[in-house]
Amino acid sequence: MKKLFFGLLIASNLFFSQDLKVMTYNIRLSLESDKENSWNNRKDDALALMSYYHPDYFGVQEAVPQQMIDIKTNLKDYDFVGVGRDDGKNQGEYSAIFYDKNKLEVTKSGTFWLGETPEKPSKGWDAAYNRVCTYAFFKIKKTGKQFLAMNLHFDHVGDVARVNSAKLILEKIKKLNPKNLPLTLTGDFNLTDDSEPIKIMSKSLDNVFYHSKKPHYGPKGTFTGFDINTIPQDRIDYIFVKGFEVLSNRTINDRRENLLYPSDHFPILAEIDFKK
Repeated sequence: MKKLFFGLLIASNLFFSQDLKVMTYNIRLSLESDKENSWNNRKDDALALMSYYHPDYFGVQEAVPQQMIDIKTNLKDYDFVGVGRDDGKNQGEYSAIFYDKNKLEVTKSGTFWLGETPEKPSKGWDAAYNRVCTYAFFKIKKTGKQFLAMNLHFDHVGDVARVNSAKLILEKIKKLNPKNLPLTLTGDFNLTDDSEPIKIMSKSLDNVFYHSKKPHYGPKGTFTGFDINTIPQDRIDYIFVKGFEVLSNRTINDRRENLLYPSDHFPILAEIDFKK
């Protein structure tokens, strides 16, 4: 009888598992000037990678409208939240969040700009481009557990913009999440660990690279510039968490059949669970 009870308990725990798989992936915008690495040449491989690892939700960066259509059309289990950064509708790059609609339900979502006027399309401080952060409050359908997911792309030029963007993100977390739900923050930060903005983030949030129960797997660096002959050293893509345990994390450095990369960034995949 005891064996039956414990068997049912284990089965129940597995069925109602809180584990989540989250990914961040800068897919590189679609540019014909990339030639052999243009989106049309690597699209199938990038989509196959996302489909194979099948995160419960993932943040993309640099996705232009056609790429958004390609992902939505080919990954049938997924829907997304997010808007184009240029007009708040469908113009410019997205920092969207795709989610498995079979597992997750969006209860609230939005996008704000990384600048002095976050509520409208704008370029902040000394940034070169408009930059955005998209967020979604999710509910796990089987269990009702809720959490906040955020995804962003920091500017690649503006030092002031990146420092202020880090501060703005933390302010927005407090304002958007008064119930202090567990959260994840994914993105291309265009910065390495030793930079001030990443240090600001790390004071309030856990970087999965350092807070995983299993050691990090894969290369440390995430930006390749499509260079297949050099091991990347710069980690500029991150997943931060709060209120979650990090079970594992890895950098995915899969190559295409022609040995080229599906993007100029490696995606990061983390498995997380709600803290007990």
